[in-house]
Amino acid sequence: MIGRGLPPRREAGDVIVVGAGPAGIIHALELRRHGIAVTMLAGGIDGFDAGFQALADAAIVDPRRHAPMRMAVRRALGGTSLLWGGRCVAFDDIDFAARPHVPGSGWPLDPGEINLWYDRAAAYLDAGAPRFAAPLATLPATEECRFDRLERWSEARNLRRLHAAALAGDAGLQLWLGAVATGIEIDPVSGRATGIVAATPAGERAVLRARAIVLACGGLETTRLLLTAQAAQPRLFGGADGPLGRYYMGHLEGRIADIVFDRPGADRDFDFFVDGGGRYVRRRITLGEDAQRRHGLLNLAAWPDNPPLGDPGHKSAILSLAYLSLAAPGIGHLLAPEAIRRKHLDGGAADLSRHLRNILGGVPEAAHKAARYLYRRYGTQPRLPGFFITNAARRYALFYHAEQAPNPDSRVRLGHERDALGVPRLVIDLRYGALDANSVVASHRVIDRALRETGIGRLEYPLPEGERAARVLDQATDGYHQVGTTRMSAAPAAGVVDRDCRVHGAPNLFIASSSVFPTSGQANPTLLLAALSARLAAHLAKELSALPEPAAGDPGARRPPVGVLPALDDAPI
Repeated sequence: MIGRGLPPRREAGDVIVVGAGPAGIIHALELRRHGIAVTMLAGGIDGFDAGFQALADAAIVDPRRHAPMRMAVRRALGGTSLLWGGRCVAFDDIDFAARPHVPGSGWPLDPGEINLWYDRAAAYLDAGAPRFAAPLATLPATEECRFDRLERWSEARNLRRLHAAALAGDAGLQLWLGAVATGIEIDPVSGRATGIVAATPAGERAVLRARAIVLACGGLETTRLLLTAQAAQPRLFGGADGPLGRYYMGHLEGRIADIVFDRPGADRDFDFFVDGGGRYVRRRITLGEDAQRRHGLLNLAAWPDNPPLGDPGHKSAILSLAYLSLAAPGIGHLLAPEAIRRKHLDGGAADLSRHLRNILGGVPEAAHKAARYLYRRYGTQPRLPGFFITNAARRYALFYHAEQAPNPDSRVRLGHERDALGVPRLVIDLRYGALDANSVVASHRVIDRALRETGIGRLEYPLPEGERAARVLDQATDGYHQVGTTRMSAAPAAGVVDRDCRVHGAPNLFIASSSVFPTSGQANPTLLLAALSARLAAHLAKELSALPEPAAGDPGARRPPVGVLPALDDAPI
């Protein structure tokens, strides 16, 4: 059932799930599959509301590095699935390993423990069967590279819509819209989370209790709740100098080279196609584990892409039409997620007259390709997730998506400004370093050797080698993937949660978020986050009976809730 405001019963029962985005929805539905009663706090309404969205605002130290919060976070039922492009990629085995050349790497989990959950994750994300390779004899692997790894694409990306019936029609799942978690009540002796402090913009406030509490409200918001609790009890979560809020990561992406295919037809091997599971997939160029270790590289994937749409020098009618369509008010946001539009339109639309000349000079081509794209995008099932325009020169930009190294100085912390409910806003300081940039440049050398060795093609660079690392850093920006700030570790001193996503020292407090990832890998985090959320539900199903029942007479109920800040008029500036 779906309600509005705070739950009428303060003893919520088995599990409180804070957050109703992808992690929260998947985790809650998996708990219900195990017969566990769930209370969900959505933190927003069913649809966009500017007031709730403003609760996510934060101070960004370097706006070049981090997306605005209105684009990185959605405070609504469905969460960031309302913004998500739909790409599903599996992490590689090396991503879980401790690597001497990557400080802070290593998960307390083996990849096999995660791979078991990709079936459930892909089903919840409507991504088809979790197959992530499609070999071709014409794209042979080399000792250092392979060309057959797949990204999968979700067909129904809005999880609120996809799982509407399950969210609304189950009496054992109570979902409360507009109920915002503002703090965590934690017993200072046992470490047990005795309640979640929740509030509404109308002024309601209550402490909600359950056997277990799962924070699934996004990487940054989950971290903010824990930092707020730590501000009231400084020894929590490793203290002020501990790992909480540190190691903030995303990915690096951009273009520093063109890929030129020497073998006819090789470019089409990297186009979107529908696999046997009925979902769109696309091949990626990836680095082998031995190559990463031998050359001291971070993980990276790359694929041929269209030339930059905003540069009318491509002289392509269809690319100019795509660019102007993305720039058009009222139309552009329907064609691509806002994050993708931002990358193409950074700085605003420009050179409109030259783009119009491209279109007028190639009207038949533009009309034909536009009609074909729109039909595949909106007239068929599954829908085409993007467009890749082949050309006679077989020359394309090589787009890369690369791992960012863990860095304790890349972090988020609480600032002095507070939101409308009195909770301190975050200060976000996302930092990229020399290791990140140099690894991207060196990875391109590996890819170039593999392309030449197989006769597939080669890379060509517009910049001399000495300028390429700087170009990588010029393009480095994220904020969508929110990795690392509550990292997973075997020892409490090294992280915030254990291998089962339980907060160290807090027996009934868990986190379902990409913020628990110790490293970011080459993949975007959605599929792995879905797998971890399902895995956590199975773990809780086994552990829940051993946790004590919530009680209104709990000693914690008589103390000021940990993490609840003074009223605004009493708060220090």
